[in-house]
Amino acid sequence: MSNWKIKEIELPLRFSWTISRNSCDIKKNLIVEYNSHSVLGLGEVAFNSRYGETMESIKKEFDKFVSICPNSITTLADLEPVFQKVNISSSLRFGIESAFIHNMAHVAEMSVAQIIGSNSLSKVKTSFSIPIMDPAKVESFIKENNLTRFSALKLKVGGEQDLDFINEVHKNYEGPLRIDANEGWSNPDEVMKLLEGPLKKINIDFLEQPFPSSSHEEYLKLKPISPVEIFADESITNGEVNRDLANQFHGVNIKLMKSGSYFKALNQLRTARELGMKTMVGCMVETSLGINSAINIAYGADYLDLDGFLLLEKDPYNYLYEDGGVVFLSHLH
Repeated sequence: MSNWKIKEIELPLRFSWTISRNSCDIKKNLIVEYNSHSVLGLGEVAFNSRYGETMESIKKEFDKFVSICPNSITTLADLEPVFQKVNISSSLRFGIESAFIHNMAHVAEMSVAQIIGSNSLSKVKTSFSIPIMDPAKVESFIKENNLTRFSALKLKVGGEQDLDFINEVHKNYEGPLRIDANEGWSNPDEVMKLLEGPLKKINIDFLEQPFPSSSHEEYLKLKPISPVEIFADESITNGEVNRDLANQFHGVNIKLMKSGSYFKALNQLRTARELGMKTMVGCMVETSLGINSAINIAYGADYLDLDGFLLLEKDPYNYLYEDGGVVFLSHLH
């Protein structure tokens, strides 16, 4: 006999999290619990309104899933027919799959990496993300949070003072910057003026999702002339990585909450490499439960942006800890 439950968790943030779309001080996620063989498996659901996901819609989808899910499922293949009957959001699909796999790993005394066929890692070097903020606050923010310990910083842009903001970070931090517009910009010519002008002497790893995901022509125009690599985030969710995407972007940011599955994410990463694209494994604002899951697909990625649990006032799980900009497993989990 097995059973499924879902519970809401409230996660106060260490500072206001502002990106081009919205701002918040508290993140609310969901935790899926799968109990079988007297073992509890957990999976995190960091839903995102950008993809039409809400707390209410996720709970409704979960109730429907439970109502048609057989009482006893023994393999991952048993879940697939249920997913096909219910139109499940990607983040919930991953929460359910990962709860089942975590349970399976405990029962079988195997690692998650062994079950999903990936290479395991015990530590990863992550960037740290700075939300959109008043440029006058940047210096103190970097000092108070000791951000020089990270090997790279990701800057959320799309506000009115982007250039001043980027320059202030550059003045107070010596490492490379990663610029993430979250679809907040619109004009390739304006972007090129920035990259070839005031930002030319700044060490920028890449520019992430400058335009809306629907701006195919803008990406086709920008990619071949940009002096920095252009990465897709919102333009790639749970779909296939294909030649069309490779024509628009140099790289992809793969997140489990968008892919909806360990296996889909691994396939996206593999296909991206085959197409000559760079790869990044990213995250939403998540606890160490979700970030720990992401580490299972992180092997071989060119960039890692797994700081979601570091944005929380208190992580409820403590599966991970960070030291010197490196994220370590607290124990084998």
